[in-house]
Amino acid sequence: MIDETEIQSEQNAKLKRLRAIRAGKERDFVLLEGARVVADAIQAGIKLSWVLYDAEMEAEEQSCVSREALKLAQEKEIQCLPCTPKLLALGGDLKTASRILGCAERPQMAAEDLLQQAKAANGLVVVSAGIQDPGNAGALIRCAAGLGAFGVLFLKGGVSPWHPRALRGASGTTFRLPVAESVVAADLKALCQEAGLALWATSTEGEALHQVRRDQAVALVLGEEGGGLPAELDGCFDKMVGIPLQRDVESLNVATAAALLIHALS
Repeated sequence: MIDETEIQSEQNAKLKRLRAIRAGKERDFVLLEGARVVADAIQAGIKLSWVLYDAEMEAEEQSCVSREALKLAQEKEIQCLPCTPKLLALGGDLKTASRILGCAERPQMAAEDLLQQAKAANGLVVVSAGIQDPGNAGALIRCAAGLGAFGVLFLKGGVSPWHPRALRGASGTTFRLPVAESVVAADLKALCQEAGLALWATSTEGEALHQVRRDQAVALVLGEEGGGLPAELDGCFDKMVGIPLQRDVESLNVATAAALLIHALS
């Protein structure tokens, strides 16, 4: 257990680093916010630099999920620093402050490695193309993890899977499957061809999902609702897959569509 002197200044270097990570200025690190995300990262073997926690927890008799996450961090001999609740709120992304925050090295995986591993496993890779909302990105990852996709790949121009709200939306599942990011849309076709994956996309005009069978490794591209697919990928797809809708419903939320597609194709 490595506990040190309580943080009492908003100029503290660790609080400054958390704010920089939250603002996207330190891309080699990730902000872990809340007991669930901190605990899942530790259990997944992610290297945490340190943890900040609400100093008032130490005086409480009743256990809570934040104290359990803190205990797990202490057992792993991660540096744990008490912090006043007011200052803790400055490091996080939530309006209502979490009682525990962590700083970890951002997992790095090359898209080429993810696709090659998916090919070997005859798996399904979900590709996020232009999704901007962190909550939707997190839900997409959660669907992929829970419904059997091999991994998730994020194209440039959309939200990062390591955004604090995306991590919370994924409920810790981001650490349970391969995730790669920052792939240029125009390079996706060549990457898939090199790895041996078919490139599919979703479209209202595509083949009805209940008629589609997947017998090979596939990268399935989902675009932001309303935004469509990147123009750079026009003409690149081996198959278009659609979800038949009723009552003049034009589209589904991307996470809802992802759940249906992954369940059917994994």
